[in-house]
Amino acid sequence: MEGQIDQADLRIKKLAVAIIIVFHLVGLLGFLIPAAQPYFIRLVPFHLLLMFAVILFSYNADIKRLLLFVCGVFLCGFLVEVLGVKTGKIFGSYYYGTTLGFKIAAVPILMGVNWVILIFSTGQMIKSLKIRNGILASLIGGVCLITFDFFLEPVAMKFDYWHWDWHEIPLQNYVAWFIVSVILLKFYYALGLKQQKYIGTTMFVSQLIFFVVLYMTR
Repeated sequence: MEGQIDQADLRIKKLAVAIIIVFHLVGLLGFLIPAAQPYFIRLVPFHLLLMFAVILFSYNADIKRLLLFVCGVFLCGFLVEVLGVKTGKIFGSYYYGTTLGFKIAAVPILMGVNWVILIFSTGQMIKSLKIRNGILASLIGGVCLITFDFFLEPVAMKFDYWHWDWHEIPLQNYVAWFIVSVILLKFYYALGLKQQKYIGTTMFVSQLIFFVVLYMTR
């Protein structure tokens, strides 16, 4: 019976990995074809929700811990974005466009979802390196995320995710991203979420490749 459960779980993991790769690849092709761009931009919210669903439905351990992680990171990530937009004192002065959909307090709700996806995938990827010190793992994860953000920012402005005043990305943004990322990653490691083989690494690498290619071709 246990062997059957393991096989079923492995099939779910393989399906999840396939969904991540295929949808990022198709999305990348859509963004690279000018005629298709308007249609694929409209699909960005659905893509984020799909990746969020992959995380939830492929997780095979204590669901209460996962939900605590999701709620904690969603609320913290969303609230820090609200404070960031309202004050301009966290990330710098910026505002959101229309691509990410419905907003509350001038911030798309999906930004909370985006933080969950990024922290989960990065946490899982760094955890696969078998680093036992949670602080060190969080710091390494923070470096990975500011590297990711470096490629993300110009692409985000081009496709109306968000915009910086004077079209300049301030150094403050990367410092804040690092600090917020490290705090949320420390929360991730403190919860002791179970390693989900391949899923986190696949999701982070797929997103990184997606934005690196768009960054190089912008």
